[in-house]
Amino acid sequence: MQKRVMNLVNFVRGCEPRDPNVDLYTPIAEEIAINKQYGFDHTVLVQYDALIRPDIVELLRREADEHMEIGLWFEMGRPLTEKVGIEWRGRPGYDWDWFVDPGFLPAYTPAEREALIDEAFRLFREIFGYYPAVAGSWLFDSYSLAYMSDKYQMKAFCVCREQWAVDAYTLWGGYYNGGYYPSRRNMLSPAQSEELSVKTPLYRMLGIDPTYGYDENKYAATLTGCPTLEPVWGPGASARIVDVLFRSYYETPCLTQAYATTGQENSFGWPNIGPGYKMQAEKLDALVRAGKVSVEKLGDTGAAMQATTPITPAAAMVALEDWAHDGTDPAEVCKSVWYSSVYYRANLFLRGDRLIVRDLHKFDDRYEERYLTNPCHEWQATYDTLPLVEGRIWSTPDAPSEIRLPGAVAAIDVAESGETLTVTLTFAGGRKGTVTLTPAALTLTGCGPLTYTLGGNPTAAITYADGALVATYRDFGYRVPVTGTVTPIDGGFALDGETVALDMGARD
Repeated sequence: MQKRVMNLVNFVRGCEPRDPNVDLYTPIAEEIAINKQYGFDHTVLVQYDALIRPDIVELLRREADEHMEIGLWFEMGRPLTEKVGIEWRGRPGYDWDWFVDPGFLPAYTPAEREALIDEAFRLFREIFGYYPAVAGSWLFDSYSLAYMSDKYQMKAFCVCREQWAVDAYTLWGGYYNGGYYPSRRNMLSPAQSEELSVKTPLYRMLGIDPTYGYDENKYAATLTGCPTLEPVWGPGASARIVDVLFRSYYETPCLTQAYATTGQENSFGWPNIGPGYKMQAEKLDALVRAGKVSVEKLGDTGAAMQATTPITPAAAMVALEDWAHDGTDPAEVCKSVWYSSVYYRANLFLRGDRLIVRDLHKFDDRYEERYLTNPCHEWQATYDTLPLVEGRIWSTPDAPSEIRLPGAVAAIDVAESGETLTVTLTFAGGRKGTVTLTPAALTLTGCGPLTYTLGGNPTAAITYADGALVATYRDFGYRVPVTGTVTPIDGGFALDGETVALDMGARD
């Protein structure tokens, strides 16, 4: 079943030590008012320090109706930690702190995580009369997700989009967009087995730009802010760019789900949030009226997935328009195709007439995150999966990490069928090739010979033996059987044959 969904998610802090004078009440009041104006279903996630503010609680009680869902936003603050007997470790003057330690659940022991979660749920129920069914955070850990899912029968979680070292949070290599069932060993990886699956789906927030969101430092001058739909940043505040992003999300092949969130935390203040938020709401209303998207509460989206899809489905993001280039210089125009499944994610990236596989990560639910049971006592944290092609992190100016197709691509066409995405390439001269992405395999037919280079800074050891790429990353071994001829070359491998297939679903 295919769904094209937008979740409006606004989350609410009760204090802002970075700017004590910012008005934290008006943004959420105005966001609720605009959502009601259009009749949008929407989700409000409330931090513990907002639950102890009478003005915010009264607003939510007064405005609550069948279109508004209230849940929890998990950032740690002094009121919550001290309530459960944990000494607050924030910086002087910070009653909540955006550093991972002490601001997020992974900074605490499993027993402390349980106590913090239970207290937040207790107070929420005391105020609203029921336990929340949804929760979100910039950063979760798999232990906390499993605990909440098992104990409180959650409908959905949401977590930060894919990003490398933005603020204190690196989430890199995960299911790129939409909802997935996370592994009980790694929050960022979909589970392949019933035993290791968290039963509540986890959704990636913020509506990432499918073309420029992957390497935002490289395109910083183009982006003028985070490459997302967030209304305070350049892309999300631009009507022209939002039009392109909405078309990329909701009017191209998506397989089982086209998904985005928009909304904003209240810390930015309404003068900064308002213009972009109002503009996006108007455009979203037009899409709803045209039948191109459904605006849902986060919990309804998660409940529908739980009812119909017990295993993480395949999803695609297809961006064939480039909002940053008008075509005056064809060599600069970029197109991007993302594919995510229960076993892997891949990105095909076309710049001008040159096509590469820019990113390829394997998912294995046995690969453990760093903070499964060991608290993170650093100011920043990293979550990742198993890399094979790492176009951003491994590449250097003289040594890219990529799988490069030879020849000039004159045209690209993308078609969907079930959970299969077929990318048909027309090369200069009329020759045809196809890249077929299925849940367990990436197959290139008529595209070779291919050049697979690891880049100048690989952090995984990758060799070829017994018909498979054999890799080790952070002491975890994984293998990908290859159909076709594989020949070691300087810095990587040559892949050849009429058909070259990578078996991404293989497990030892």
